[in-house]
Amino acid sequence: MYRVPTRYRFLLFVTFSPLSISLAVAAGDNPGTRNPTVVCQALKSIDTAAINRDLKSGVATVDVAIYLGETDGKPHGYVASPDELVASFVRAREIFAKAGVQLKLLSVRRAIVPPSWLAVQANDVTGFPAPPETNTYVGFRSAGWKLTKEATNAFEGIIERHAQNHRTIYLLYLKQVRMAYYDRTVKDRPRIKSIPTGGLSLPAYLFETRIPRRIRGVITLCRQGGKGGRTIAHELGHKLMNVSHEHRKIGPQFEVRGKGGLMIYGRGTEIPSGKTGRWHKERLHLSPFIYRTKEDGTRQWNADYREGGHYYDPLYGDKVIRFGVMTRPKRPKRRRPSNE
Repeated sequence: MYRVPTRYRFLLFVTFSPLSISLAVAAGDNPGTRNPTVVCQALKSIDTAAINRDLKSGVATVDVAIYLGETDGKPHGYVASPDELVASFVRAREIFAKAGVQLKLLSVRRAIVPPSWLAVQANDVTGFPAPPETNTYVGFRSAGWKLTKEATNAFEGIIERHAQNHRTIYLLYLKQVRMAYYDRTVKDRPRIKSIPTGGLSLPAYLFETRIPRRIRGVITLCRQGGKGGRTIAHELGHKLMNVSHEHRKIGPQFEVRGKGGLMIYGRGTEIPSGKTGRWHKERLHLSPFIYRTKEDGTRQWNADYREGGHYYDPLYGDKVIRFGVMTRPKRPKRRRPSNE
């Protein structure tokens, strides 16, 4: 979902009374001026047909569109090095292909936007921190994460309208996207902080229907090159599997490092299956963003979320991990001395 410094330790929050952070302005840079029109144009140096040439009908498929956010006269870095972007996308494709899902690249487009749209505060913080022992996914539901008006305005302004907007994944490359959360570094003194993210998946288990349906497939990325392929795959995992940072015996949490799994920080790319694998592969194949192309060329889409897409959404049936509230063991009652 995102990458944060290891020194931060934070938890969930339960909705009660609203607190909010709003660090960016998504309107025109000069107050009172008319908001300029977003200009989108294809990055012609990337051949999407060549990238998609090995796609097969009947196989689970996800449509992905990429937007490179830039301002007039200041092109995105990938414009000069498109091979790096292609390599990252191809690497992500390879990771999901092992799990039986193919990624189709619809387009790579340059989006010329107001400078303020390239640096946004993604979410508002509401409520108070929940106790550490709360079921993580239950806590997420209570938290009620939602996009800021600035982020909503930017995302809706960049993504072009299409009949299948709500079924498409959009990778938006921006300069800085900040995430707000409750920092619990100081015990019993949680406070709101906002930090920059390398990638932010804006998954349904956190936002449910509080993201406009047309842009629910948005994933923001703020890094170029390096381990870009795994980063794309990791963020796609949050969106498509609809799980937090977890792997096998590692329960869901905001930040955890380890070996093997795509959904924790590290180098792993495994998408495990079955209960021991926390149903990751099975949940992936149930994603509403997946379709299969029939012989006549029509698409058969997966079923959509039934309750907005929380972790325990009925869409997933028994492909969930049930865990309750952790409690401290009760102290045994003292027995009175015997008269014998």
